[in-house]
Amino acid sequence: MKAQSAGDIPAAIAAYQGAVAIRQDVPEVWANLGLMQHQAGDSSGAMVSFRTANKLQPKLFVPVLFLGLENLQLGNRAEAVRYLSTARQLHPNDPEVYMGLGRAYFGLKQFENASLAYRRATELNKKSGEAWYRRGVTHLEIAEATSGEFAALNRQSPYFQELNAESLNDQGKLVEATETYRKLLAVPDAPPCSRASLGLVLIRRGEVSEAQNELEKDQKSGGCSLAELGLIRLALARGETQLAIQSLGALWELDPGFLRAHASVLTIEMPAEQISNFDQALAQASSADLPAGAVSMLRLSLQGGRTLAVDGYESDGSVVDVTPSQRAQDYYTRREYWRCTKSLLPALTTLSRDKLSLLAACSFYTGEFQTTLAAAKRLRQAYHAEEVGLYWSIRAEQRLAVLYLIYAGEVEPDSIRLHELLAESYRDRGKFSDAEAEYKVALDINPREFAALIGAAANYLQEQRIDPAAEMIQRALAENPSDSEANYVMGEVMIAKHSYPEAEPYLKAALVAKAELVPRVHVLLGQVYAGQGDTARAIEEFKAGLSSDDDGSAHFQLGRLYQKSGEGKLAADAFEKSKALSQRKQTAASGLMEQDKQLPPHP
Repeated sequence: MKAQSAGDIPAAIAAYQGAVAIRQDVPEVWANLGLMQHQAGDSSGAMVSFRTANKLQPKLFVPVLFLGLENLQLGNRAEAVRYLSTARQLHPNDPEVYMGLGRAYFGLKQFENASLAYRRATELNKKSGEAWYRRGVTHLEIAEATSGEFAALNRQSPYFQELNAESLNDQGKLVEATETYRKLLAVPDAPPCSRASLGLVLIRRGEVSEAQNELEKDQKSGGCSLAELGLIRLALARGETQLAIQSLGALWELDPGFLRAHASVLTIEMPAEQISNFDQALAQASSADLPAGAVSMLRLSLQGGRTLAVDGYESDGSVVDVTPSQRAQDYYTRREYWRCTKSLLPALTTLSRDKLSLLAACSFYTGEFQTTLAAAKRLRQAYHAEEVGLYWSIRAEQRLAVLYLIYAGEVEPDSIRLHELLAESYRDRGKFSDAEAEYKVALDINPREFAALIGAAANYLQEQRIDPAAEMIQRALAENPSDSEANYVMGEVMIAKHSYPEAEPYLKAALVAKAELVPRVHVLLGQVYAGQGDTARAIEEFKAGLSSDDDGSAHFQLGRLYQKSGEGKLAADAFEKSKALSQRKQTAASGLMEQDKQLPPHP
């Protein structure tokens, strides 16, 4: 219709409503009406129109797709999956379908399904920064869930302890990391390269002699190029640049994938001047010592760039002969991880437990993280080798997450939406200064960007910086005074200021928010009424909001209110539930292995 083509949404809606009043049996007209209502923000009207079109013609793609997206927007994720799965059958190559499925599965905490959906979305649209971002965050969530599973299984496992030591190192807790590695190395069956990892921690601590000793031990044992890389780092620190470059050339010849995946080890605690000198030496390096491909990759790494391909191994173009899997252990010992991986991978489904463990190690060290995941999954399914399988799964998921998040920023460096999504990830992991920086970038691009204003306000609130939070949310409400989420955040700001009467109207306006937010609004209203001394109303609001309590705080406040009103048994029950939720939260947090380190730092 002309109105739709001209962008006159109200006129188009009126025209389509007139058309369906004359004939109610044309699904395409109902679908077009639904589209216009969707664009106008009339979700309830759009749902009625799309349902009518779907009932008339179940295989019409647009109603099925938008019924999925509308249900997703309303928080009805299971319904969204049902419709979007049908949409996938009708249009199996539409990236929007897979993005919707990914978000629905993610909201249902079905992270493996979400990962598959986002993987397909990135295959169909390689330039979608949001798809790559969501794929990366999903891998982080899988790593977190798997870490929690491992913590519940056996926190004393050498594999769990190695992950713990690595986490402590990444947090800068070097003394604790050193102690954990030393305890780990005192027992048998430590994971590969644990001693080399200790050496790298000692480099960070400035204990050069001890670091050299540990790295040389792992080097002599064979199989660990990480030890060689640590020794190269020490050579650079001594000014032995030519020797370091020649050693790097030898590593590249053994396995380019290893150097691509682990080049960042070279700059551990390296001063800026030394990095600059190393970069100049690389630029002048002889091709006989270090091939051009290795030089360009290493210089990119020094600049903080991505050195691995996002879709698997990045070949240097050379032809490599690989013998059958019987030679895999020899390849590993010689640190030819790529050859080891290629020799074992064809027999993945028939490999023994030991060979699968070898494949997991080789593929990880050569940067083939998807293969690592496949080997780890097979270890758990075929041999119930939970500890080694969980270990390699977590490490691979972490590395894939970082790789995809970095790539998301590369494909859409000026995307406001991507900066907002990155900020949300930083907020979720308590990295508030990094989140603030991302919101600032988004607001520099567009100072009236509504979602960024709300996010920035929420970020300031989490830091207890009430005044800048108030400024940001006031700017957001100036753009859209009726937005439920903005009213919710303003209600939180007013409560933080103990301005309870002023908070109440904002929170009541927020009660039409997304379904998952409404219980939290009730909890805040409970705080308002408690602050005003209206205990009875406060209790009713807290009870209505208990489903949002994931840390026990709402139950605790409810218990205090029950005490105040003389309901001792109800108070005791609330406190008991509060304690259980608090303990569960702490256990989950301790099992997450501090995943915030896996997000790339704000540039």
